[in-house]
Amino acid sequence: MASHHEVTEHKHGEMDITDHQKTFAGFIKVSTWVAGLSIGVLIFMALTNA
Repeated sequence: MASHHEVTEHKHGEMDITDHQKTFAGFIKVSTWVAGLSIGVLIFMALTNA
């Protein structure tokens, strides 16, 4: 099975990672919104004695 895969030498810094960076930035943005919303809900619950 291993004969089907070509072994190439890895060269650091040559891979295009723009899609990875966009995905990570989106993940951080969504995580920030979820954390803020969660904190807001907890504050609302504390203020209303829920």
